[in-house]
Amino acid sequence: MREIPKSRRFGRGPTSATGAESLGQLQKEIETFLNSLCRPVLVEDELKLLDLTPGQWSVTLEPRGLVLQAWNTGRSILRRIEQITYRYRGRLGVIVRKPGGREPATLEFREFNAPTEPSAERAVRRAHFRRQSLAILQDRFKGWRFERVSNRSDREHSFSAWYTRGLMRQGRNGWAFLALNEAEAPAAGDSALAYGLIWLDWLRGRFERDPVVGLKLFLPELALPLTCHRAAYLNRRAAQIEVWRLNQASLTAVDLSDFGNVETRLARRPAADEAARRLGQQHESWLRKLLAEAFNHVQLVPEPAGNGFSIRMNGLEVARVEEQLAPRVYFGTEGRCRLLDDSNQDEFRQLVTSVAAVRQARTSDPSHEFYHLQSERWLESLVVRDVTRIDPSLSPDHIYPQVPAFAAADRGVIDILGVTRGGCLAVIELKLQEEINLLMQGLDYWLRVKWLNDHRQFGEFGYFPGVDIAESPPLLYIVCPAFRFHSTFGAMVRYLHPCVKVVQVGLNDGWREAVRVLFRRWLNDGG
Repeated sequence: MREIPKSRRFGRGPTSATGAESLGQLQKEIETFLNSLCRPVLVEDELKLLDLTPGQWSVTLEPRGLVLQAWNTGRSILRRIEQITYRYRGRLGVIVRKPGGREPATLEFREFNAPTEPSAERAVRRAHFRRQSLAILQDRFKGWRFERVSNRSDREHSFSAWYTRGLMRQGRNGWAFLALNEAEAPAAGDSALAYGLIWLDWLRGRFERDPVVGLKLFLPELALPLTCHRAAYLNRRAAQIEVWRLNQASLTAVDLSDFGNVETRLARRPAADEAARRLGQQHESWLRKLLAEAFNHVQLVPEPAGNGFSIRMNGLEVARVEEQLAPRVYFGTEGRCRLLDDSNQDEFRQLVTSVAAVRQARTSDPSHEFYHLQSERWLESLVVRDVTRIDPSLSPDHIYPQVPAFAAADRGVIDILGVTRGGCLAVIELKLQEEINLLMQGLDYWLRVKWLNDHRQFGEFGYFPGVDIAESPPLLYIVCPAFRFHSTFGAMVRYLHPCVKVVQVGLNDGWREAVRVLFRRWLNDGG
């Protein structure tokens, strides 16, 4: 989805969903906007997900935050709304997260017949940017030769049409370069460094006699901070890296020494753990009575904020207990949550029984939604249950899933935070599918954990009690079943700074049916 340039936005700036009052204001603003449209639709990455005209949608305040639900006879959509990012010509963009998802996405509300950018127009726009950016570079780097300049997509070599790429030479030495138009999707800015390294590595394989010494990235303002923080931890001996601010018709070099330290905030842990533990003990007896045999299939997972706990079955949340003046229980899966009372206890029991029958390694119905929902959370639950299966040197006594780590206005969630028996911190990132940007996303959380450790924040906020945490940089574990890493992963690892120790973990060779075979290995009893 196209990011609307700041100069073309109007109204207030981004509206964050923080606090009950702000959430209420955000809810009212979205509802007002949707009701003002004749035929509203949900759009993601220029694809129309759902027609909201029949009115089958809601924006509600729930324990998890501000939740958008939309549905028709064929599908349903559930998203947690975090903030409004733009309002532009009858369009409203919001930052959302999918259930169980770690990475945010941009969703847009607009009229059904609102004009979209046809592929032909997109190609024209990108061709214009290629010519414009090349002219800017030729003017700034006089005397350099520019070769292989293109923005053509090439899936075989993982080259994206998002970027203008090329090779610039002065004498025998060459530099790979990548330029990005601010009109491209936000994902293009997030992935710029990964695609730049892929392009650099490909050029080096083609020009072994004439060295390609490094990579120059020419990026718009919005893409700079994240890219520069990552670039600060690349290995200068492996490749020289330069980042330039591309603004209209001007170029400005960015000093990478100003980046790399990502100031981060943590939620306090021990009070949260203790409060949730008391809640679990308090409600365990009635849960056992209510669920009978089915209780043996559920796990009670404390909420990091300490104000409740989640009732899950192999990572899939089937209910949530919220502690207020009087505890309230909401049950249901994605898009179908409701308050538990005396009238629907049989329905709750039936839900738990149905999920237990399907969500197991040797399921009889691998196509059922209960089997596929929140697959990464299922993998997370297995790792947390016995982290030593990832690496025997990891301590099973100190393991923290879904750790909130706030950097400025950005809220990130580390999949799993652990520590080795020798006291070295471990950032564990889980992924079921191949992703080009996986390593860079893992590096983001590694940077935050490193900053927190350098400032001795973990002990202060109640993490790893009794552990003498080493001052060395944390380990970064990337866990993909059956080594389902993108083909470019190994090349990118070679460009990381030596202090970033990456451990690739593939949990099962010969992995075919994604989660199913993996779970057979982990759950020896069949689920």
